[in-house]
Amino acid sequence: MSGVNLVTVVTLLGGTAWTLPALVRQRFRAPMRLHLCLSMFLLGMGNLLGQLPGHALLDGFTFTGFTKLTYNAAILTGLCLMIGFLREHPLQRRSLGTRGEVVLCLSCLAAMAALTASLPPYLRNHSLVAPYLDDWRVRAFYDIGGVYLVFGYATCALIAARHARRGQLLRRISLGTVSAGLLGLSLSCAFRILWVNCRAFRGFGHHITYANAFVFGQVAAIAVCAGLSLPCLASTVQFLRERSCHRARFRGLEELWRRLAELYPELVLDRAPRYRRRPPLDYSSVVYRRYVECRDGLTRLSPYLRHAAQETPSAAGTPTGPDLARLVDRALRLHGDTDLEDGAASAPSIVVAPGGGHDADYESDLAGLIELSRALEELRTAAPRSRSRVVASGHPGGTLSRSPVPPGARSEASAVSGRGDGPSGA
Repeated sequence: MSGVNLVTVVTLLGGTAWTLPALVRQRFRAPMRLHLCLSMFLLGMGNLLGQLPGHALLDGFTFTGFTKLTYNAAILTGLCLMIGFLREHPLQRRSLGTRGEVVLCLSCLAAMAALTASLPPYLRNHSLVAPYLDDWRVRAFYDIGGVYLVFGYATCALIAARHARRGQLLRRISLGTVSAGLLGLSLSCAFRILWVNCRAFRGFGHHITYANAFVFGQVAAIAVCAGLSLPCLASTVQFLRERSCHRARFRGLEELWRRLAELYPELVLDRAPRYRRRPPLDYSSVVYRRYVECRDGLTRLSPYLRHAAQETPSAAGTPTGPDLARLVDRALRLHGDTDLEDGAASAPSIVVAPGGGHDADYESDLAGLIELSRALEELRTAAPRSRSRVVASGHPGGTLSRSPVPPGARSEASAVSGRGDGPSGA
């Protein structure tokens, strides 16, 4: 199998796998998506069977020429389904007898089957070389299949070009590339009909040979594969970008979630051991779960938030920014020191306002919680640095000057950590 044929098969079967999950979710009740999935599957399998090195394996279970007839039937049927998909007119049982592409496809398949049956066994696995082309039935076989391929590829190219005139830029580029590739395939099939029927084209020393037409067809197939792959590549890039954004949000909530989970272990909805957890493909659901856990933890912490707000006059009202982080940090450190669990149900909640002044929807509320979590992380990392500077200033043999603190005043370190017993953090 050549590299271009391998790319064609991988692209078609990969497109089948790409459309299959959505089709399964819709319980195969989407006719257009079903047409696209079946079309790419049949075209991919037909090209795969056509490029197998030998047909003796399948022919041994059936009859000589079965493989050749099967992959031609798969390609013609897949092309017929592709025409129905591009026309946005799915094939239905009551309209099969009136659809031109269906009638032509069935007629071609019936004629090809009859010609295969009329051939002797040693001619059924024929190819485009002189000994086989000397028999008129072999030439008729290629002519009949070539006529439908020319019609099918040209029809798909025209419909794709019509669709490429409207829609988004990516859609226009993709369909335009597919249309150009399909037109090239149609021209290569037309040249093959001439090659089969005109001895002058097969003569030695001709300027245009079948090898030239084959290369032209391969270039056209590459164009079709590139056009089909563009939407998949764009979806993959968008998925990776959204995954990176949700992963950053997930990690942004780490500090707040970790400290709340240490106080309230029952908050954690995912009870799987840490060593068994695998990175999720889509972080959106785990971000929402962590958001719900953080909100639930802040609700349970509301009595301590109210108590911390009463202790800190600067945090009165609706605290935001650093004041909010110090308030939550103080409430987290008050947990266990002050028995407020009995009043948790009746105590009013301290509303943690979302950041940026947006409306209190999910996105803005999540942004506020991420900002709060990062501020708590800054408080935790800043406390050891400030403490190390104080220890370094009291060198041996010297004195550490202390300014008197007025009654009722609180030092900055005390306001940050809530107690003077070390850095904040669980």
